[in-house]
Amino acid sequence: MLLLGVLAGCGSKTGLPIPSAPPEDASVEPDATPIPDGGRPDAFVPPPPPDECIELPPREPPEFVDVGFLARIATADVLFLVDVTGSMTEEIAQIRRSLRDVIAPGLADAIEDVHLSVAEFADFPVIPYGDETDIPFRLITPSTAGVSEVQRGVDALVERSGSDIPESHVEALYQAATGEGLGRYVRPAICASDRVGGACFRESGSRIVLLFTDAEMHEGPGGSNPYTEPPISPRPHRYEDAVNALRGIGAKVLGLYSGGEGGGSQALRDLQQIARDTGAVTRDGQPVWVNIGFSGERLDDGVIDVVRTLVEEVPIDIDVLVEDWPGDEVDALEFVDGVRTLGADPASGATDLGDRYEAVQPGTRVRFRIGLANERIERGPEPQTYYLTIVLRGDGVTRLRETVVQVVIPARDGRGCESVE
Repeated sequence: MLLLGVLAGCGSKTGLPIPSAPPEDASVEPDATPIPDGGRPDAFVPPPPPDECIELPPREPPEFVDVGFLARIATADVLFLVDVTGSMTEEIAQIRRSLRDVIAPGLADAIEDVHLSVAEFADFPVIPYGDETDIPFRLITPSTAGVSEVQRGVDALVERSGSDIPESHVEALYQAATGEGLGRYVRPAICASDRVGGACFRESGSRIVLLFTDAEMHEGPGGSNPYTEPPISPRPHRYEDAVNALRGIGAKVLGLYSGGEGGGSQALRDLQQIARDTGAVTRDGQPVWVNIGFSGERLDDGVIDVVRTLVEEVPIDIDVLVEDWPGDEVDALEFVDGVRTLGADPASGATDLGDRYEAVQPGTRVRFRIGLANERIERGPEPQTYYLTIVLRGDGVTRLRETVVQVVIPARDGRGCESVE
């Protein structure tokens, strides 16, 4: 997997024509199709059927809920973030040819529940960075399970200029993570309230960014290639901004590099660094990336291989978050008496810290025990019911598994879980 390459030439590779692009409004629809908002009412909404029912008489010893998780990526949203400057023409054509019959089935084979999205970037339309057709980021297809929608998004990628060598990867990554927008250059994302980031990722599951490029970054690691001559207003985001935004949603960036062979490329070093900084690192410390060939000739296998490497070789940290089900008069978090680990299998597959696990290797099963107790609420004439959700989180962000717990304060006559719906 760890292949090396050399980047040469303008805007990326040399010797390739830079086709002209029509103005943005004439190329594809200017806004991504918004996802209908499912709405999140603030009033009490009945929870889904509980996974557990626990009776908590007042001032009795704690009861326990045990939860476990087999460390693996079973649900993921994958963003195709594509450099569309002129030297990427052949790579874009290869994505178009292969998405439906090769790439999408391969990703579905690696990850049980996978959604895909498509976005493009070139550079800011400010000379000398780019021309009037260039864009620093644009979402084309929000995250969806529909392969036909994703194919249409890939077909809508427009080859642009990106006049100088570095491109707007950093701004694109920031916008993919936040959907914030940037002045006249990037429109804010339009996503449902239960979606995350500028690609409209789902709330649960992993987030993966496949970054296709052959060029180095503007505002890259260490402040390389800044937008200073001339400056741009509003100011583009810095590398640290993008890294923090990606970490904030638990997104890992995997590099798909097409700059040719050799190991001296700044573009390749940038891809390796963003992989490291977003946690896309194997158990032996290697950043996850792949060389897809100078013209994208290894792109099909490269996409699948790089995702499979993430699924099979990249460890995660796992902890527990307990959430109150909103809308009733009691915060069910007051019932939580403590969280502790019950061990990993195999034990060598994770670092057990007593209340959480670090460096959990794929294929390792981890277990937790959550104690629940009632110190305040007295019995009444009828059973009293409250709800909480136990969330197993990956890397402090990704919702790996949810367990809905129904907490019942038994009635004075002893009726409890068996008598409530």
